[in-house]
Amino acid sequence: MNQKTVLMSPPEYFKVEYSINPWMVAGATVDLDLAKNQWNNLKSTIEEAGAEVKVVPPSEAYPDLVFTANSGIINDQEVLIANFKYEERRGEEELYSNWFNENGYSVGRIPSEYKFEGRGDAFVHGKYLVGSYGIRSDKEALLYIAEKFNLEPAIVELAEEKFYHLDTCFQQFPTGDAIFYPEAFRDSSLSAFESLFNLIPVSEHDANQLACNAVVINNTVIFPSENIEAIKTVEGLGLNSAVADVSEFLKSGGACQCLVIALN
Repeated sequence: MNQKTVLMSPPEYFKVEYSINPWMVAGATVDLDLAKNQWNNLKSTIEEAGAEVKVVPPSEAYPDLVFTANSGIINDQEVLIANFKYEERRGEEELYSNWFNENGYSVGRIPSEYKFEGRGDAFVHGKYLVGSYGIRSDKEALLYIAEKFNLEPAIVELAEEKFYHLDTCFQQFPTGDAIFYPEAFRDSSLSAFESLFNLIPVSEHDANQLACNAVVINNTVIFPSENIEAIKTVEGLGLNSAVADVSEFLKSGGACQCLVIALN
């Protein structure tokens, strides 16, 4: 089995200078030294869990480049690059395209009229494309991707602006279980996913800590805070838990998973 590999981007220029989700307050003060320390700690925790970390160089023009989960969707050596909803992030698409091209991927784009924000809103799960739409990604984009990758779409509609991507309110585990925040979805029972995962709801408290925005590396689940009730749930499933505090990145509405995309 190949070693798990993920992609990250250092927060050299991370700041909150605009607002494109309810977590973001334009001009919020970011402690950049703390953000760098938190990012490095997350990277080290991921490596300790058994993954290799590759890096996209940062860009001063794009402070949100650090959230590599939104770069695109990966299926083996193919990647479809994101079409960002907001102008502030659109220049990232070329930077990500260049990195994937330089690293041997077949790089494609979806039709420009469809908005799609990468692993934030979709991932490949066996023969399924698991995804969400309604806030930052379009349903048509997910259907296009499913057809392009010859996958069966299992897609749901988001209901809360605060939980603007699937990865803010849903995370699957290698045990076949998944945690989710019911209030984030139009269908709070998440019936479109129930045949694929054993669904475990999390509390509003955990949701607001972005508990579902955890990173899974092999059998380790890396949470963004120790103040999360679902840590006990995960340990009860026989998984390991770890904590990498990323409080500075929550100022942009992102936690551990937002800072990472799995390459395999």
